[in-house]
Amino acid sequence: MVTVVIPTYNRAALLPKAIASVLRQTHARFEIVVVDDGSTDATATVVSSLQDPRIRYVRHERNRGLPAARNTGIRAARGEYVAFIDDDDEWREDKLERQLQVIGRYDAVLATGVADGYPLRIHRRPEISLDDLRKGSFNPSSLLAKTSVLRDVMFDESLRQGEDWDAFIRIGKRYSIGWLPEPLLIYNEGSHVRMTNEAKTTSVTELERRMAVLRKHREFFGERWYEYHVADNLLSYIATRADRLSCVRYAIRRCGVLPVATVLADKTRRFVVRRFWKYLVWRGRVPGPVNADKA
Repeated sequence: MVTVVIPTYNRAALLPKAIASVLRQTHARFEIVVVDDGSTDATATVVSSLQDPRIRYVRHERNRGLPAARNTGIRAARGEYVAFIDDDDEWREDKLERQLQVIGRYDAVLATGVADGYPLRIHRRPEISLDDLRKGSFNPSSLLAKTSVLRDVMFDESLRQGEDWDAFIRIGKRYSIGWLPEPLLIYNEGSHVRMTNEAKTTSVTELERRMAVLRKHREFFGERWYEYHVADNLLSYIATRADRLSCVRYAIRRCGVLPVATVLADKTRRFVVRRFWKYLVWRGRVPGPVNADKA
C-alpha cells in the first residue's frame, strides 16, 4: 500500500482537485493522509465532506510549517511507500502505477513535472546522482519513496524553504533515487499565495534568510554551485521586480560578477525556450498541457 501525504494550509478551494487526482489513480491500494497545518479556513469541512474511507485527516492546532506537516504524514503512514502531493498540484492518473513499476530497483523515485505543458526540469538518465542534486532540486510532489527511507531521513523543520532539496540530498547520500521522464505531475503556477509568488516582492534580507539550505550544504555544493545558487535565489523573479537593478548590484557584491552573469544568462535562455515551446504548442507541433486524467 502507498500512503499519499497531502500537507495543506488555508487552501480549501484548491485541495479538492489534488485529492481528486489521487482518487483517480489506476493503482488502487492507497490511503490519503491530509495534514492540516493549522488552517483557519474551511479545510476541515471540505475534507470531511468527501466521505471516503481512504482519507484520514490529521490537524496541527497551530501552523508549524511545511516540513513539520510532511513529517506528521510520514509518522502517520501505514503504507510500505509514501508519496507526497502539494495541495495545489495534481497527478496524472497513472502516477503511482508507473512509479511502483520501477521502484523495486531503487529506494525512491522522482518524475517529471510540467507547468502549462512545459517540463519543469529535464533529466535524461534513469537515476538521480549527487551531481544532479548539486545542480538543483526536484519537485517533491513527484516523489515516491520507501517509508523506511523517509523515516530515516525526515524533513528538517528548521528550514523555511528548500526542505525538500535538503531531504533529497540526504536521501541521495545514503540511498538510490530513480527517475521517470514521463510528465506524471501537473504543477500549479497560479497566482494564489505560495512561496514562489511571494519571492516576487520579498526583500533581499528575507531572501537571504530563506537560503539556510544552501549554507547547510555548502561543503556538498562546493563554492561554484554554492555561489551560483545564492545568486539564483537573490535574483528570483528578477524580470518582474521593481527594484531589479538594486537586486543585481547586491547579488554582484554578494557573489561576484561571474555567478550573477551565469544566472542571468540561464534565466534568459529558459525564458526564450519556454516561449518557443508555447509557440510550438500554439502551432500544434508539440502536445499541449498535460491533464491530470490522461484519458
